[in-house]
Amino acid sequence: MFKVKVPATSANMGPCFDSAGMALSLYNEITVLTDSECSTDAPFLIQSESGIDPRIEAEQPIPCDETNLVYTTIKWFSSRVGKALPRFELRQRDRIPLARGLGSSAACITAALLIADRLCGTDIPRGDLLDMAVRLEGHPDNVAPAFLGEMVVGALDGRRFEYIKVPLPEELEFIVLIPDFPLLTEEARRVLPASYSREQAVFNTSRSALLIGALLTKRFDVLSVAMHDRLHQPYRGRLVHGMDGIIDAAENAGAYGGFLSGAGPSIMVVAPRGKNVASELELYCRSLGTYWYVSPVAPDRHGAVIEEE
Repeated sequence: MFKVKVPATSANMGPCFDSAGMALSLYNEITVLTDSECSTDAPFLIQSESGIDPRIEAEQPIPCDETNLVYTTIKWFSSRVGKALPRFELRQRDRIPLARGLGSSAACITAALLIADRLCGTDIPRGDLLDMAVRLEGHPDNVAPAFLGEMVVGALDGRRFEYIKVPLPEELEFIVLIPDFPLLTEEARRVLPASYSREQAVFNTSRSALLIGALLTKRFDVLSVAMHDRLHQPYRGRLVHGMDGIIDAAENAGAYGGFLSGAGPSIMVVAPRGKNVASELELYCRSLGTYWYVSPVAPDRHGAVIEEE
C-alpha cells in the first residue's frame, strides 16, 4: 500500500500564458492497494471522497468507473510500456475542485503516471514522466509545477519540455478565491481570438519578463505592473462575473494584484505577508451575487510525492 499526493496548480500567472505556473498547498491524495490488499475481487475499485467546500463540489462528483482520469491514464501507461498491471484498488481524496482553473486534471495525470510507473515496475526517470504528462495534458504550466513544486517556467520545443524552477519568495502571501460555478477549459479556450496584435504580444512578453525578474530579485514594487495581461484575461474575464471587482478590491486592501488562475474561474491574489488581505476580500465577496471561497494558500515547494502507508 502506498499513497500519492499531488498539489493543485495555478497556471498562466498573469501574463505568462501557457508558460508558467505555481504549485499550491492544496492536494489530491490517492491511496493504492494491490493484490491481497484489495477489498474485492474486481480488477479495480475506485472509492472517492472530495471536500474543500461543499458549495463548490456539490455539482462536480468524481467519476468512480472506467471514465475516471486516474484509471484511464494508468491503463494508457500500461499499454504504452507493454507491462501488465497487478490487481489494484484506488481510494481517491480530492481537495482540488474540478473545472475551477486549479489543475485538477493535471493532478490526476501526474498521480496516475507515478502510480502506473510503480505498479508496472518500470522505474522511469521523473523527467521522462513529466514529458509524458506534458503531452497528455497539453498544458505544461499545470503539470510541471504539479510534478516539481514551486513556480515552473517552461517551453515545449517539439522534442522535449525545457524548464526552470523558480523559488517563490517567503515574503509573499498567495490568496485563492474559488467561486461556486465551474468554467470548462474548452469554453474558456473558445473565447480567445485566433490572432493577436504586435502591441498585445509586446505588452505580455515585457510583463512576463518583468514578473519573473521581480520574483527572482524581490522587486515587489513592480508586481502591480508585471501581473497585467492582454492575451487571455480580457476575454475570459467576461465569463467570470466579479473578476475585475475582486482584483480591484484586493489592490485597495494592499495586495500587489491578482490574476485569473489557469483558464479560470478561480482568482489568485498576490499580497505582502501580514496585510490581512484575505479578510478584506471575504467581506467584499459577500456583496457579490455568487459565493466565493477565500483562503490564503502557501506555495507547495516539492511537488508530487509517493508516501509509504
